[in-house]
Amino acid sequence: MKKIFIILLLVSSFARAQDYTEQIRKLENSKKQISEKIILLNDSIKMIELKINSLKSKDFQKIISDSSLIAVAIKNAKIKKAPDVMAEIILTLEEDKKVVVLDYHNEFFGVCVGSICGYMNDNWIIRNEKITEFVKIKRQQEEELERLKKERRLKQEEAEYAKIEKTYLKKYGKVVYEKLKKGFYWIGMTDEMALISLGSPNDNNRSVGSWGVHEQWVYNNGLYLYFENGKLKSYQD
Repeated sequence: MKKIFIILLLVSSFARAQDYTEQIRKLENSKKQISEKIILLNDSIKMIELKINSLKSKDFQKIISDSSLIAVAIKNAKIKKAPDVMAEIILTLEEDKKVVVLDYHNEFFGVCVGSICGYMNDNWIIRNEKITEFVKIKRQQEEELERLKKERRLKQEEAEYAKIEKTYLKKYGKVVYEKLKKGFYWIGMTDEMALISLGSPNDNNRSVGSWGVHEQWVYNNGLYLYFENGKLKSYQD
């Protein structure tokens, strides 16, 4: 009976082993199929990338070929990666050469020589009527852009100031806030009120003790303010 049990156990173990082997084989096949699909997908991605790069190159070449703005760059002219005197040099011309001009910014031309494009300092380009007009237009565009940026900054500052003023009006009331705007100061005012009225001091001598916080604000016009725990207790002017 014991022998029969052992035989049955061995048969069962062998069957389970075969079952596991079959499962492993199936999983290995699945893994292989997935790996093959991944390879195909990667190849497809590479082909798509090549097509994209090819199209980009054609578009870029078209932009260059469509450009009618040609200038002559003198021998030893340097094309750089960025419009900066310290930028890396891509190419140095061995002779006077025609270049396609695409842009102008910060005393640098955006140029192309064949398929090589970069930035060239204004000094390397021989000016002609078209180039002079191009530079003039670009500078006007930059000035207009700078004006618009400045205008936007001013509007943002005005909006921020209006927001702050609204907060102070609500906090201190119109009468007190008008006095602060005119630069008045008085005993009992807070350090925040002094900042609104007089601005930041040129020097601040601060000491902390059991009595609290003592501050001496010094202004270049000879004014001294003395605060105790954020309240103006005395001043010298």
